[in-house]
Amino acid sequence: MVSIMKVLVLHNSLNSLGGGEIVCLHTIRLLMEKGYTVHIATIEPTNWKIVTKVTGIDFPIKPVAYALLPFPIKSFSVYQRPLLSYYTIKMRKKYELIISTFGDIALNPADITYLHFPMIAYAMKNELKPYIKYYSSRFWYIYYQPYVMISKLLMKRSFRNTLLLTNSKFTQQIIKEVIGKNSIIVYPPIKLEDYFQLLENEEREDSILYIGRFSEEKNNHILIHIARQMPEYKFYLIGTVAGKGLNYYNYCRRLKEKYNVKNIEILPNLPHKDKLKIMSKSKVYVHLMKGEHFGIAPAEAMASGLIPIVHKISGAWTDILEEGKYGLGFIQFYEIPRLIEEALKLWDQKLWKTYSEHLKKFSAKAFYKKLDMIIETYLRMKNMS
Repeated sequence: MVSIMKVLVLHNSLNSLGGGEIVCLHTIRLLMEKGYTVHIATIEPTNWKIVTKVTGIDFPIKPVAYALLPFPIKSFSVYQRPLLSYYTIKMRKKYELIISTFGDIALNPADITYLHFPMIAYAMKNELKPYIKYYSSRFWYIYYQPYVMISKLLMKRSFRNTLLLTNSKFTQQIIKEVIGKNSIIVYPPIKLEDYFQLLENEEREDSILYIGRFSEEKNNHILIHIARQMPEYKFYLIGTVAGKGLNYYNYCRRLKEKYNVKNIEILPNLPHKDKLKIMSKSKVYVHLMKGEHFGIAPAEAMASGLIPIVHKISGAWTDILEEGKYGLGFIQFYEIPRLIEEALKLWDQKLWKTYSEHLKKFSAKAFYKKLDMIIETYLRMKNMS
């Protein structure tokens, strides 16, 4: 094994508690298990108590953490990511390896970059524009355009000298088209053992679940409208709330109250163990984000025995559901109530029992094995050059 002393992991913020943060936390765990000295650098301080509670991922010893700013920033999130370049410029000589788990444009890239999705793709590919808020109003359009201009200037520099990893065939193709560079797929890690144990519970209610960070692009509020149309079923809306997401979460609460939708529970920042309880008694999972890059939550739901419904333009559709082999897909939201009825019938036919073997390629074990091989190969080639 290649000897290494110190590794720096870059991530803009762990407080968002989404799929990118899961990738970061498992990357840190892998590196620490290999005996490396691991530090993490972020833009804002990490609330480790909340991160551990919601993700269920903990460390015997927390990694040394740097924060560029002493306080969280609730706005301008898209402009925070390039600030991670500060660490690759100022601290490069202190570390044998720098890994970014939230890749974006950078003045000086990390050695290895996990690119969840190239944000510039939304500006360069017209078919993606309906799937992002930055083209939903004049305000967001004006907000986004400086980022587009900066990205076009820095794009080649940002990804020229970094080994590029990504999360799905869907994103891999977008990266090739937009950046013109090949990338290696490393599926985000899922602690399947947490979810497979739920398969034993076959006494479930006819309930529908969505798990997604409270953010406009996640379309959490759509589930409230669907629940209003289907009062005979129980719905659960689970999601983390951070930063500006608080405003959107409050909008969802007001929407539920406005229409007096009694058959839906909105559950913010639910502890991991409580999320598992909801999953163990539900039958259908609906993922409402259009253009989802991968989608850890749909895979978790499948492993828990739920029938998934996802958008057909997404990594969840191409990689997790394999274009309908393991679930149902939609293009327009109005299709979802019909698909829920179909999914409930599929659950009764025990289709979910066929998922387990397919899902193993998304396990934390598979993630560790592949990322470990990539890191070792990278270091070996670096030392030979």
